[in-house]
Amino acid sequence: MIENFRIGFREISKSFGSNQVLEQTAISIASHDCIVITGNNGAGKTTLLRIIAGLEKPGHCEISLDDASPEPWRRLRKRLLKSVMYLHQQPYMFAGSLLRNIEYAARLNPALADRESSVQKAVSWAGLEGLESQSAASLSGGQKQRVALTRARLCHPQVLLLDEPTANLDSESRERTLQMLREFRDSGTAIVIVTHDPGVFSDLATSKLHLQDHRIQADDIGAADVVELDSVRQSKKR
Repeated sequence: MIENFRIGFREISKSFGSNQVLEQTAISIASHDCIVITGNNGAGKTTLLRIIAGLEKPGHCEISLDDASPEPWRRLRKRLLKSVMYLHQQPYMFAGSLLRNIEYAARLNPALADRESSVQKAVSWAGLEGLESQSAASLSGGQKQRVALTRARLCHPQVLLLDEPTANLDSESRERTLQMLREFRDSGTAIVIVTHDPGVFSDLATSKLHLQDHRIQADDIGAADVVELDSVRQSKKR
């Protein structure tokens, strides 16, 4: 189980040249969360995930860890890179077998006491037994998604970010993926999912947000953060 935590991102802004993508928006992520984010193409969803993961430098962003005072994104970037994992819509597979792909993730986690046993348990958890020697490049989309989630399990992130994790999956692969994500959430990992099909995650989500006009619009949980940010923005205009 992952210890309880809370990471607050405030005043997130990002532009590419004259194109404003995010403007003084906010999001709060805590253990056991499953946050589903929707938005039109080009709204900035992937950019938001990359900022949260420490992969994309924002124009401005302040981060507070638990009850600590906010700090600039750049000061906490290394912390984000260690504790947040971002999975692309089409998971990257290394050359070689399925097992080699999973063993690679195990080597990245020095906390694993018995690496070989941990890998075997992870393969079983994902229902990938019998495929260990198969070329990773020949796997189906659903199998590649399970490999990616298995690697994430071995790395034990606090926050797991996913971009359209069930896109182009058949019903069986989609249900298996949802079950794996449910186990992540129940173990304490926070999950943030970007999707065009939020209904798929209705039984998994703890909150739903919408990215529009450069800002995150609260749907249910998380509204307090947006209200607080609006108050700050209005006070600056006075």
